[in-house]
Amino acid sequence: MRTWPGLAAIGAGLIHLGSASGAPIAVLVPLSAVGAAEVLFGILALARDEPPAARIGTGALAVVLVLSVVALLLPGSAARHGSVVDLGVPAIAFAGAAVLDLVLGVLLALQAAGLRRPAGGGPVRFLLAAALGAGVVAVVTTQSLAATSVGGSMPMMH
Repeated sequence: MRTWPGLAAIGAGLIHLGSASGAPIAVLVPLSAVGAAEVLFGILALARDEPPAARIGTGALAVVLVLSVVALLLPGSAARHGSVVDLGVPAIAFAGAAVLDLVLGVLLALQAAGLRRPAGGGPVRFLLAAALGAGVVAVVTTQSLAATSVGGSMPMMH
């Protein structure tokens, strides 16, 4: 489970960066900043034995999740089409990033609380856990990015 926080952060960051494409400037700037910060955090988490700054990261993720909900419900820059608010970002992309951010937040909260993963297990256990985490993140990230303007415009390979 050592790799899961880094993988979840990179997946959420890629979704936020992909969602920023084609969004209004008021949405593009914060999504790009959050996405870049998540990718950077993910890289740092994968490069270390433990994710950096668990307490700060948990608080920052809580802010990102609250702002995501507020952005979906009360966007000041969104176009209003009747009773529908259009951010220029599909809700499924926000949902995918939120799932990954929640997983990351739980893992960081557990670390901040002093709960550590059990020692040992060997390289096979590590590789299986890393592969499982990468698979889960890949499925969530791929499906979320497919709903964005970036994913929707990609040509299909035959």
